Amino acid sequence: MRVAEPPPRAARVAAIRFVIDAYEGVAVRPGKGLPHAQAVADVLRDAGADERTQLAALLHDVVEDTPRDVDDVRAAFGEELAATVGALTEDKGIERYAQRKRALRTQVALASDPAVMDIALADKIASLRLAALTATPISRRKLAHYRATLRLALDGHAAPALTLELTRLLRAIHAWP
Repeated sequence: MRVAEPPPRAARVAAIRFVIDAYEGVAVRPGKGLPHAQAVADVLRDAGADERTQLAALLHDVVEDTPRDVDDVRAAFGEELAATVGALTEDKGIERYAQRKRALRTQVALASDPAVMDIALADKIASLRLAALTATPISRRKLAHYRATLRLALDGHAAPALTLELTRLLRAIHAWP
């Protein structure tokens, strides 16, 4: 597996500053915020993703978790990254978890940018790795969402390294204490 270069320093610094500013004053759940964004970008870098995909990974949760919106991402990083982040953002207007996640999976599957699915998989990989390290239980509904996302990825054109790793982690959950 080829390890990709991280994004150029200036772009990476701008994305990290944007994320830090966006999360300022926001109550962050464990495993979220900048550490999670960085973990997702690292998963993608290790899988050989390009610099733009790594930047989008740094920004992927900022609209969902903070007062920032897609227009803020567009103003700072351009239309392409804003569209990618938008495709990875849940519809806050859908209250029920299963419906909200189903709608998100549909958005991800329909996105014209193949990086969207790769970022969605890397997001789940980073979350599962943290859960394994911290012995944090994962809810059945979250695992069902992860498995459904993996099924979509296997039907599409996701990076093989990411589908293999998510498959491995989901199988390993059964061995957790």
